Amino acid sequence: MKIVLSSRGSRGDIYPVLEIASALQNKGHDVIAGIPETFGDIAKKKGINVHLYSEDSGKVMKDMGSGVNASRNGLSFIASSVNQQLDFMLEETKNADVLLASVSEIAAPTIGEYRNIPFFRLAYAPVLPGSQPHPLLPLQNLPPAINRLSWKTFQLFSRYILRKFLNEKRKELGLQPIGNPNKYFTDRSHTLLAFNKQLAPPSPDWINRYKYSYTGYCFGQPEGELPEELLNFIENGDAPVYIGFGSVHIKNPDKFTDMVIEAADKSGKRVVLSKGWTGLGNKQYPDNIFVTGDTNHSLLFPKMAGVMHHGGSGTTHTGAKAGVPQFIMPEIIDQYYWGNRIFKLELGPKPISSKKLTVEKLTKALQEISNDKFRKNAARLGEEMKNENGVKEIVRIISEK
Repeated sequence: MKIVLSSRGSRGDIYPVLEIASALQNKGHDVIAGIPETFGDIAKKKGINVHLYSEDSGKVMKDMGSGVNASRNGLSFIASSVNQQLDFMLEETKNADVLLASVSEIAAPTIGEYRNIPFFRLAYAPVLPGSQPHPLLPLQNLPPAINRLSWKTFQLFSRYILRKFLNEKRKELGLQPIGNPNKYFTDRSHTLLAFNKQLAPPSPDWINRYKYSYTGYCFGQPEGELPEELLNFIENGDAPVYIGFGSVHIKNPDKFTDMVIEAADKSGKRVVLSKGWTGLGNKQYPDNIFVTGDTNHSLLFPKMAGVMHHGGSGTTHTGAKAGVPQFIMPEIIDQYYWGNRIFKLELGPKPISSKKLTVEKLTKALQEISNDKFRKNAARLGEEMKNENGVKEIVRIISEK
């Protein structure tokens, strides 16, 4: 089969698509993936046939902002990329058998409809409307009725975005204009929920309403080794706590770094501090802090006493599979959802965004993160997730079409 894939955004958006594309190619399928040029070298190393969108993912993440503004800015960015999506997908689906795109690709349902081919939506959070909290909103503890209202409100804004950027093209293709955005995204698609069912359970509202499959997260294969200096630091004392924001930018990285240094001292904890895209760690450090660049989280996290991070779906699932407690410092999009779920499941302390953190709050989180309750609950979930393989499941589902 010829299979066309498309995604854009941060590492957490792109890496699963690359893993799926690579696995499909290894099964003998003809694959091409549209991804941001930021990740072109990674795709090349994996031998994946790609089309590169002219997108600086680092700048996109830096300009995103936080909270509700981030959701609005994210939707605006997605909408502004519609023409690139359409050009690539229209061309490559001429003789394609299947289209798979992440939920950020708002033009993909139009292409699937026009080509009349199976269309799979790849989701890293529960994007199907229901009584569960909307993953793109900071408020995560509202009653079910208010949650349903928030979904409807979000759909009104989505409808404006979709009609503004897509209806002219749909008319050219002989398709009807977009009405209900929920129907646009779900009526002709099969949604692949690429996350753990315990971390994000289904809403009762989904039954007999949507076509979806829980696949588990798309973990990649651990590659390479941890740097020798980092391994020496880990082994030369009590298990440290990881702190990092991955591809997310925070407003004042120097101030946050100072906070980490002071909180680590007050809590008596050892810390592995990841620079990330935001640039933490441009200082001199005491012996209880080790600063690292990009590392393979699947190799690093099992060696940690706990992991403190932004709450992206990929990092959250990697921490969960490693069986370690987590403390989420959400900034944007679905990170509030994952932070709330980690707390609700008693896998870590209550989430606090970086802009609301103080030395005292961070110190308390460092002291609490590896308590017996969080540690035992995290270890239990990690054991249950050890064989989870979303990539394998997605390949199976697509191959059976």
